[in-house]
Amino acid sequence: MYEYALCVGICAIIWTLNGRLIIQAVKEDVTSEIYMHTGLGIFFSLLTIEWILAADLSGLWVHFNIPWLQVIGFIPYIPSAYLVVASMRALKRYDTPETGIETTTFVDSGIYATIRQLMTLGMAIWSVALIFVFQSALSAILGVVSLFCFYMSARTESEYDILKYGDDYREYMRRVPM
Repeated sequence: MYEYALCVGICAIIWTLNGRLIIQAVKEDVTSEIYMHTGLGIFFSLLTIEWILAADLSGLWVHFNIPWLQVIGFIPYIPSAYLVVASMRALKRYDTPETGIETTTFVDSGIYATIRQLMTLGMAIWSVALIFVFQSALSAILGVVSLFCFYMSARTESEYDILKYGDDYREYMRRVPM
């Protein structure tokens, strides 16, 4: 029974933290951040539910547990973690906003000279990896929904950055893939 309470508690923390960021993004009218934090909330909730409750709720959804698919799922964790951490470090090094969630400086050097939406790509890869690792209908549905949220975050971020940085960002988009 404690597993259910633990799962609910962790999911409540996940959505409290992401909910605050979603509310802040709504106030600042940053659509990409709304998608990003919704995707993160779904992603971490899926991770929590599958790790904590999968054994207890095995009658509610089937896990296929095909070992080679699980291996395929675990392999992308390292590069996706690298993308997320590298993007956070690069943004922190080049851009430290005083308030809010928006970046204030156009960063196109370092790892951002290779890929435009590093953090979003890392999260999208994690979402696909979770589908392979857990191999259940729940992970497929929530994984696809979080993948969609991350995709929409990247798309709306590009639109937002064009408005914010103008022709410099258009040139950056031409040079660097999403």
